[in-house]
Amino acid sequence: MRYGLFFVLLVSLVPPVGAGTITNGGFETGNLTGWSSSGAASVVGAGFGSGPTEGSYEAFLSTGAGAQSRPIIESFLGLPAGTLNSLAGPLFATEGSAIKQVITANAGDVLSFDWNFLTNEATPNAVYNDFAFWVLVNEHTGQVLANTFSSFSPSSTSFFEETGFTTTSYTFSTSGTFTLGFGVMDAAAGTDTAIDSGLLVDNVRLTAAAIPEPPTAILASIAAVITGFVPRRNQVRWSRSG
Repeated sequence: MRYGLFFVLLVSLVPPVGAGTITNGGFETGNLTGWSSSGAASVVGAGFGSGPTEGSYEAFLSTGAGAQSRPIIESFLGLPAGTLNSLAGPLFATEGSAIKQVITANAGDVLSFDWNFLTNEATPNAVYNDFAFWVLVNEHTGQVLANTFSSFSPSSTSFFEETGFTTTSYTFSTSGTFTLGFGVMDAAAGTDTAIDSGLLVDNVRLTAAAIPEPPTAILASIAAVITGFVPRRNQVRWSRSG
């Protein structure tokens, strides 16, 4: 009976499964290995003028040459048609670029990533409100990271302004397989292809859910069970030797 209780108590203290993994989350291969891309997506280094926040490389997405239309980006990310228009507010998302990766995660795992939105648009701009976003298909429908109404500083890159790097974190509510995506889009009341915006992404990572400390009562029970083993075993040895 005591051995059974001891086993149950030990099982209750087994930590949860570790966090999933992100392939090439720091883009340290110098390319997009592990990621799929659509539009103008590449990997840049410190010579770009901003970042990276970790290692030597970071991903760069642009609404410039090579950008794809909104329907193509939505299809690439596995989003319902019109999703990016909903992120554009009263405007229409016109064209942009994105990267994605299929990942596995456990409920309670924490996804974190660093990002920096850059733009040549006037800020703020209610007519041409370009934006950067991220999505987690099957868990999170999409969220704007920044647009022309965000806070900006002069940029040392080829862009006029940038938000500077910010870290965003998200805790998974369920376990499973998900499509993680990042993107940047032109947005306008009509068409908008003349003025570019960009997004830098770096240090994408998953952290396992925190392991709670065992309740004091459980630790006390284990101690009691263990101490209960020792005297009985010693009594048997003493009786045999006598």
